Amino acid sequence: MDELKHSLLRYPDWGFVIYRTTYSVESDILFPDAIRFIEGCIKQEFFTETKRYPANQPIEVWAKHRSTIVQDPTQFDGASLETIRAHFEAWVEAEGMRDDWTKWRMCMIIDEESLQTLKGAPVEAVEDGTLDCPDDEVRYVKVLEAFPIVDRYDTFPGWMKCWPFVLFDLWSMMGDGQEMRVSFCRIDDDDHQVFPFSGVYCG
Repeated sequence: MDELKHSLLRYPDWGFVIYRTTYSVESDILFPDAIRFIEGCIKQEFFTETKRYPANQPIEVWAKHRSTIVQDPTQFDGASLETIRAHFEAWVEAEGMRDDWTKWRMCMIIDEESLQTLKGAPVEAVEDGTLDCPDDEVRYVKVLEAFPIVDRYDTFPGWMKCWPFVLFDLWSMMGDGQEMRVSFCRIDDDDHQVFPFSGVYCG
């Protein structure tokens, strides 16, 4: 929280860059609610975390949260993760932001696979804070690290699936300068699934 508050002295806002890569008729209906759910999850986790640090003016910090939605069916309909990586890294380089700010160290992708897991998510309950615990459905988005360090012997592919309720934790971790592989290594090797209740991010 100290790092985020301090960074906002320099940057106008904070939040994920989100690429949309599915443009079906159904996705036009589902995508807005998916964004609401994701932002609601981030907000819930953010304010849970800030209870530990009440002096950091959490209301003022949250007011500067902005998701950057990148959607263009002519460029991104069905785009692969490598296509998104190339676009995002070029954007980061053009902005002169390589390794400079968490917002530019990773991006989020909502493709058809991810969108289907978010279908029917309890959007209103997350937004109004009445959701005591997440439902039992496996829900995730894909997050991709810009300029990851990987080699042919590496198990970390440079991206992972992430449970929406730990997105702020991921933001905080990478804000401390760590690599996404730190979270990726928390996967249970015996069963590559999304494990929200065990604190594991992805599969």
